[in-house]
Amino acid sequence: MQDDYADTPSPSPQTTEAAHLLSSSSMSPNNTGNSSGLTNGHHTNLHQPSRPTSPLSPSILSTHSSLNGTSWPSTRLISTGSTSFVSSPLNPTPSSSGGPPQVTNPFACSRYRSGSRASPLGDTLHAYSHGNAHHRNGNGLETVSSGTGFGTPGPSRGGPMLLYRLASDEDVLSLRSSSARDSNSHPLQKIPKGASIPSSISSCISRDSRYPSHSSLPIRAGGLVPYEYDPAPDLSDPPDEEDFLHDPSVEGPRPSGIPWRGVLNVTVLGGLLMALLVLFVCYPILTFYSNEGRMSLIDGNIHINGSGQAPVLFQMPSLIDSTTPSSALTRTGYDGHPYDLVFSDEFSVDGRTFYPGDDPYWEAVNLWYGVTADLEWYDPSQVTTRDGALVITMDSVATQSPGLTPGSTAPFTLEQNHNMEYRSGMLQSWNKFCFTSGYIEVSVVLPGPNEDATGYWPGAWTMGNLARPGYPASTDGMWPYTYDSCDVGTFPNQTNKDRLGPAAALHSDQSRAEYNYELSWLSGQRLSACSCPDSDHPGPVHNNVYKGRGAPEIDIIEAEKDKETGIGHIVSQSAQFAPMTHDYLFGNSSEDSWVVYTPDVTRTNGYRGNAVQQAVSGLVRLRPDMFQGSGKRFTTFGFETWANPKNVQEGYITWQVDGRQSHRLGATAVVPDQGPGGSGVGQRLIPEEPMSIIFNLGMSQSWQKVELPTLIFPAEFLIDYVRVYQRRGSRNFGCNPKDYPTRDYINAHRDAYENANTTTWNWMKPRNSLYDGC
Repeated sequence: MQDDYADTPSPSPQTTEAAHLLSSSSMSPNNTGNSSGLTNGHHTNLHQPSRPTSPLSPSILSTHSSLNGTSWPSTRLISTGSTSFVSSPLNPTPSSSGGPPQVTNPFACSRYRSGSRASPLGDTLHAYSHGNAHHRNGNGLETVSSGTGFGTPGPSRGGPMLLYRLASDEDVLSLRSSSARDSNSHPLQKIPKGASIPSSISSCISRDSRYPSHSSLPIRAGGLVPYEYDPAPDLSDPPDEEDFLHDPSVEGPRPSGIPWRGVLNVTVLGGLLMALLVLFVCYPILTFYSNEGRMSLIDGNIHINGSGQAPVLFQMPSLIDSTTPSSALTRTGYDGHPYDLVFSDEFSVDGRTFYPGDDPYWEAVNLWYGVTADLEWYDPSQVTTRDGALVITMDSVATQSPGLTPGSTAPFTLEQNHNMEYRSGMLQSWNKFCFTSGYIEVSVVLPGPNEDATGYWPGAWTMGNLARPGYPASTDGMWPYTYDSCDVGTFPNQTNKDRLGPAAALHSDQSRAEYNYELSWLSGQRLSACSCPDSDHPGPVHNNVYKGRGAPEIDIIEAEKDKETGIGHIVSQSAQFAPMTHDYLFGNSSEDSWVVYTPDVTRTNGYRGNAVQQAVSGLVRLRPDMFQGSGKRFTTFGFETWANPKNVQEGYITWQVDGRQSHRLGATAVVPDQGPGGSGVGQRLIPEEPMSIIFNLGMSQSWQKVELPTLIFPAEFLIDYVRVYQRRGSRNFGCNPKDYPTRDYINAHRDAYENANTTTWNWMKPRNSLYDGC
């Protein structure tokens, strides 16, 4: 027997399709006919699509328990003969004329109509009739008979809809608390059979419907919660006065004429597009063509130099300049051996620069050459190429007219020139190109208006790579040593530690008063054969004995006014040595030691050195047509040298001027000086070191008297080419040869080779086994 209060619940809908069936389910008590006062002339589908407005609130769900036994103040009971039901206060009241009132289904689902379109969750929902009657069809499913409600004809409106949504945690908690509260406050009363309980929207569902009453089912998070949606209020609302864009009755002004806003937009976009095209297309093209000339000179990974100039590179796939004439690729040496060209630079490309990194073989220095008290500052801007020659220009601070020569940088002030009156250039191949033994030749034009110019110091010379010209720390204890003996010659001042001898070192008549007439003021050979084991020494080492190393000098030319005759110009062609023999003497008893080949123009130099060097040289008179202002004829100068470490007596140096041998120095000229009255030194060597090349144009009172009226500025020293040859089968070029390494030693003491202001060697020198002990 069924309970009078509720029917046995049916299964809850588990899918969206099941929920959709609810639109066709019965929403009235079990009746076989129409309810009293209702018509069934129209049927409205509850599943009419529309916008959901108000979800089911706890107050709606609690109505099931609060209706029975409690009167609603806002409702009234309407008798239908055998049944009483609760009517919505919104239903029409009985007619004043006594006619039967128009009554809708008393158990239709209802909602409170507020001023808004959606009822808040917490609003109390009052029952009202919407003019729809529910009845059961033959299949046991309810249909809705459309009546009238709110004073409008039923057929013109859709009925309310029962929709479902997923329950949230708040719904579950609210339902539980509301159900518990309502069950305590309003105990259930008996309901006659056949009557339904309009306590909630779910109460509209028949007891025998497959969708049970909501109150009989547990609600869990994620389950389905029913709610009602009635589209009638939305359809009957007037247009929003503030929302004129959605009011079809409102017609705004229509634009007419030219759409200036659109024109402005298109103009701005077009301007932006043109700007991007100019920036990323036109500008790169313009830059490319404007810099094409300069960029075409840049090859490989060589960069623009610090002055903003591009190095003018030349085609030199090898060490030999491609423009060197084929006739100059070989020669026969003064020793009778065939020689092959191993390096050449014809300077045939104009506009080359020699700032650091500009050239693979050359670099112009930026310094004051203080060791000889020069009057000029060496600046890389003074060195370039023009008309197929290297040009070194000397400018004066007194020159006020710019552009007197293409290479001139005048005018300038003392402050702009390191407080020096003259500016010139020095070009070096140091640590870039070196050669050991061979023949080197240059072709030059000397600076000055004529052969009477007195004051310039043009030079073309070579020096051992372990010292760098102009960097005094690198030359300290290295220049001009060419020595491989362990004796007093390696000591400071060439004297014993007690400074009591040798006598030749304590006094020399050939020395100068400025040196107290002492033979040597050198600091001692830094890298000597006396160096203790495991010293800071570049090597090589044989039988635990170091090879004596140094930085000898061989000069191609150093030009000056002839001091002896006072007429014309001469060049000094010399070799510098250390340690020195007593009174700087060298052997000249035989032609094997010393010989002058052209006595008509060449003589032995009476100057043999001083306390910092021993010099062996010859002086050669020059023709008057080889100066900048008189003839400008290029003249060749050079020397041929050979050194054999296995037989040092084979060594020699032969100089040439204008294609002719001038004089020769043999190894026997620098033999040991260990007899009575000697300085105690051993054999000096014809240089075996890798030699770098230097070109410079200087000026110093220590070289010769400077007579400004005889000079011109800008002055130019021109070098047409430089060529280096070596004996066939005996090639030995490079600055780091296996038997005379320099690279690691230089890299370990970079400051000495790169900082011209460092004047002395600041690193630990190797201990001398004879002088200090090991």
